[in-house]
Amino acid sequence: MSLKAETMKNEIAIEETIEWNRIKRLMVIGLIGAIMILVGDFLAGWGVRDENLDGIRGLVSPYLTISDYRLFWSAILGSVGVPIAGIGHLGIYKLIKPYSRKYAKLYRVGILGFLTFGGAGVHVSSLAAAFFYKYMTAASPETALEASIKFACYFPLPLYVTLFACWMILVFSHIKAFTKGFSPYPRWCWIFSMPVGALLGGLIVVFGNHAIVNAISVGAFSLGNIWNLGGLLLMLDRAKENRQRSSA
Repeated sequence: MSLKAETMKNEIAIEETIEWNRIKRLMVIGLIGAIMILVGDFLAGWGVRDENLDGIRGLVSPYLTISDYRLFWSAILGSVGVPIAGIGHLGIYKLIKPYSRKYAKLYRVGILGFLTFGGAGVHVSSLAAAFFYKYMTAASPETALEASIKFACYFPLPLYVTLFACWMILVFSHIKAFTKGFSPYPRWCWIFSMPVGALLGGLIVVFGNHAIVNAISVGAFSLGNIWNLGGLLLMLDRAKENRQRSSA
């Protein structure tokens, strides 16, 4: 489609009504889900690495002391929290759609992948791998790491690859739509995207090997989700004002 045709299509689409109160509710619900995921990540990530171990053994050493109870509740919170968080992204989709159906469709694909592979897929299977490693170490310390890596490659890894592809589509469509002005938000609001929030959360690792630091780093992706939904929720009134001015 030519640039002129795309512009005409967007000019027609901008006449669609935006249900601001409904979108606000969707974002609030999504933010609650994102916080649930973060709590689950904290349950799984709270611990101190054994600094006498190097490489992968050191990275996964906290899982040898985590209780089964914490692993279970982390899995439950993630599997429930991810679809609830996805509801919030439907609100963002509804704000992009009146301006660009192209980027809205891409964003919808990303949401579908997020819902399909995020909670019961990646989150739960990652904790299953931690559970497997913990009990393999107790049964056979010599082969535990090798067996656990094989388990992770066979089961969680394919889900990670698929989720990452869908996540990239979600992020790409979000940033492109916002920077091109295909939303009621100011263009600079692209900074309220998941990679920015995840990066900010991931930088916590510079503070060393502490339980709270490790928990935050495990929850970096969840923090990115909270940054995304929370930031756009805070700016929603500004988006509404922009929309009203453009429609006047």
